[in-house]
Amino acid sequence: MDLITTGDFMSRFCSNLNLSTAVHRAASYIARKAVDLDIVPGRSPISVAAASIFLASQLAGGDEKKQAKEIGDIAGVAEATIKQSYKLMLPRIKDLVMDDFKINIPLSELPPA
Repeated sequence: MDLITTGDFMSRFCSNLNLSTAVHRAASYIARKAVDLDIVPGRSPISVAAASIFLASQLAGGDEKKQAKEIGDIAGVAEATIKQSYKLMLPRIKDLVMDDFKINIPLSELPPA
């Protein structure tokens, strides 16, 4: 039996949100690292994928920036659920973002958890 992973949802969610390839790649990386580093224990793959997209889109800024509610509507999860996973990720942000991803806002301007 195959396990469902965040990658099973990422392409569809990012496509439906009209996100760039760069944000899609960054969100996929964030989700994989968050799971590998056990930052989001017990969270569903959909919740982790949605929170990773939220974080990557916030870092990209501009037209790529999406609100948790908008992502939740696409992913089928509550805004609060996305924020709970995001809250777990935020303190470890430097461990989660790939080196070649262009961060367009100061980390201090990320939404609070």
